[in-house]
Amino acid sequence: MVLIISIISSVACIPSLFIPAAPPSPPTASSGLSKIPVVDSLRYMLRSRPFYIVFITFGTYTAGFNAFSSLLNQILYPYGYSEDEAGICGAIMIVVGLVVAAIVSPILGRTQAYLLGIWTLVPLVAGSYLAMIWAPQTRTLVAPYLMSAVLGASSFSLMPVALEFLVEITYPASPEVSSTICWVGGQLFGAIFIIIMNALKDGRYVDLGKVNDGGRITSSGTRPPGNMYNALVFQAVAAMVVLPLPLMLGTKRLGLGFGEGRRILDEHREGTEEAAIGHEQ
Repeated sequence: MVLIISIISSVACIPSLFIPAAPPSPPTASSGLSKIPVVDSLRYMLRSRPFYIVFITFGTYTAGFNAFSSLLNQILYPYGYSEDEAGICGAIMIVVGLVVAAIVSPILGRTQAYLLGIWTLVPLVAGSYLAMIWAPQTRTLVAPYLMSAVLGASSFSLMPVALEFLVEITYPASPEVSSTICWVGGQLFGAIFIIIMNALKDGRYVDLGKVNDGGRITSSGTRPPGNMYNALVFQAVAAMVVLPLPLMLGTKRLGLGFGEGRRILDEHREGTEEAAIGHEQ
């Protein structure tokens, strides 16, 4: 499996050698401007309070998603779910997430309602982690599959919205600097989450032959040996603690207001171009 994936990944890298450095014409007015140096971008971002909010939120929820998807089989198996059922649960999370994100992201991108999208999606992400504490205990396929679908849909939709919003609140800093810092933070937090959640796993011995019988559920008790209940509680607590932070974005009294320099610049250019076209006609 690793060999096949390595071959596919290697072949997929070949077209990157032929991708041009930039499009023929800038897609927006702001993208055509020269970017400020990395050091200056860092100085500007470190003075922005909204940037810290987005960094903490993005890092925490990215970490939660990475940890949950990595430990999904260990989370479900003690309750009698088969490996196939755990794999399907992860597939539902990814497929539903991609489909919903493909619908929601363009809408929010056109309307530029980034803040509204964050206010709506963040509670769904946090609520999914909270509900996931009890989903495996139902020993049914409906609860884990449903919560995985909600988690995938909200997480995949939130990611591009957060990155676009990050460009707005850090303008005129270079967007690649802010997005790189957030991605690095998310992966670092993810490694920490996985280590902590593994440490919180129930250490009692699991007799896999008794736990699972032909893919059907035979274990008893709300917390069978080897369960990751405490790990799910930790993940949910982290998600709920971070939840109030993004909901405060845009509140000027708390110093969390932000400018709209890039948006205004792009809208001004679009208006100017439309006026010029109308004058020519």
